[in-house]
Amino acid sequence: MLSANKEKLQSYFMGANQFIIPFFQRSYVWDSKNWLELWENIINVKNKISEGKTESEHFIGTIIIKQSTKTERLGALEYDLIDGQQRLTTICILLRALHDVSNEDSLKKWIFDLLISRDSYGNENIRILHSKVDKKYFEQVILDKECNNLLYNKFNEIEEIKQSKENGIKQAYCFFRKQIIKELVQEDIRSFAGILLERLPVIHMALSKDDDVQQIFDTINSLGVRLTTAELLKNHLYAYKNVASKYKEYWEDVFEADEDAINFWNENKTSGRIMRTTIELFLYSYLVIIKEGTVKMESLFKEFKDFLKDKTAEERLEFAKDLSEYGQLYSKIPDGKNLGEIMFNEHDKRFFHVIQGLENTTILPLVLYIYKRVDNELERNKILRIFESYLIRRAICKLTTKNYNNLFISILKDMKKEPVITADIVKQKLMSYEDDSNRVPNDEDFKTGFYSSHLVNKYTSEILYCIALYQICNEFQDSKKLSLSNLSLEHMMPKKWRNNWPLEEGEDEFQRDSILLTLGNLTLVTGKLNSSMRDSPWKNKKEALRKNSSLRITTDYIHTDIWNENEILNRVQSLFEYAKTIWNM
Repeated sequence: MLSANKEKLQSYFMGANQFIIPFFQRSYVWDSKNWLELWENIINVKNKISEGKTESEHFIGTIIIKQSTKTERLGALEYDLIDGQQRLTTICILLRALHDVSNEDSLKKWIFDLLISRDSYGNENIRILHSKVDKKYFEQVILDKECNNLLYNKFNEIEEIKQSKENGIKQAYCFFRKQIIKELVQEDIRSFAGILLERLPVIHMALSKDDDVQQIFDTINSLGVRLTTAELLKNHLYAYKNVASKYKEYWEDVFEADEDAINFWNENKTSGRIMRTTIELFLYSYLVIIKEGTVKMESLFKEFKDFLKDKTAEERLEFAKDLSEYGQLYSKIPDGKNLGEIMFNEHDKRFFHVIQGLENTTILPLVLYIYKRVDNELERNKILRIFESYLIRRAICKLTTKNYNNLFISILKDMKKEPVITADIVKQKLMSYEDDSNRVPNDEDFKTGFYSSHLVNKYTSEILYCIALYQICNEFQDSKKLSLSNLSLEHMMPKKWRNNWPLEEGEDEFQRDSILLTLGNLTLVTGKLNSSMRDSPWKNKKEALRKNSSLRITTDYIHTDIWNENEILNRVQSLFEYAKTIWNM
């Protein structure tokens, strides 16, 4: 390490300094919370100075740079920006916003000269050189005044900026320009810029060309800086020289090709009770596949690092290639908006809709491996239907899910031994289990569970949704698609039946309370019934149900004059016939 000392931000904007963000760094991720915190910190220092506390300042973190080995332009001082790119990028954006709001030409020129550097040829170079998708947006904001004006005029309020789908760099520019106009007068802009550059010190760390960047990253992460698993793995894997040459082909083109790709991989998903990004779930699934064993999500990078440490250069390159191929497959798996509205015969979409509804992601590594090995779509869909039947039957029979992780890893191992994977092989494997922790419920168990089980609402909705899809899967239907998000779960006999539903002869309260929570009494409607209609007598309620649903799981059963235990039993018998057809084994 060459040095570590306290520095003013202004030192980064002087002379021929240019900071290059390495290809393996994350994209710009700061959002309105970070921008507002920075803004308030500057305003706080400004107010303290106004009160006479002339030495006031606010420390904003650490910036780590490394001498570049690729400087080719005489007079240019190029550095790799190892840590602090989010802060420096944001400072540049704020300076540009100050430039655009100011009406003082000398100040505007001074600020613009901070945002560029000049080499010995007199060429102007942008102060921070971004990579990947951020490059064009950053250069646009820093260099293109007309574009900035058009962008700024799109939004009337800061809330509109936060909710927009603009790139984060563009959002940041609009945010700061709004704040400047809202809180500063022209006379304040010069002093505000001075505070920004002179009163927000950082710890400046300069590395030599020989310092180990990967070790620095590991140290940063251990100190609590939030580098994601994907960033850590990328930095570690592509630090190897023979792998680095394949970065674009094996990593960027798959995980960072454009904004859509970045948004896809960074989208948050529920995994158990914890939110995980798509890329974390993928990396978890991939590591389970290659290790053929359990993996702890909390220590995912460490497990990757341990796996790679004894590999040869050729093996690491093969790892990078294999990871890339699996990533391409994973990106094609139906997910998110692709599952919003589906048809029954879209078997792959229905399967992934079901595992989301049942909150079961432990099967993902096995399914990803099936996608890798089974090219034939028809055969793959048969396998997905078998897995779906297995999961649904066990959910309806309320059999444990605690052993699923070990079970699916065991099946994964067995499938790796098969020269060809077929639906018959998968089914045979599942049918071989006999204990309750793994077995496939037979038709009698399935029927008993379907008639009597009290399931959580999410499971019930998923099961009824699939039956409703099956019922509209015929040539006479104009539309064969449904979205579960447009449907709500309702009790046909209300939970508060005591208000308007007196017991009939031979009925008892316990029996009625029990049966009204079963699938025979639950349905999906297209609009939520209001509370008064939910508890109203059957004569009124069936009209409300008819009005709020066109689905046969409701309309086929609301023509009776009375809704009681017998009618619930008749309905569950009818629905079970559909279920047995859909989830046969």
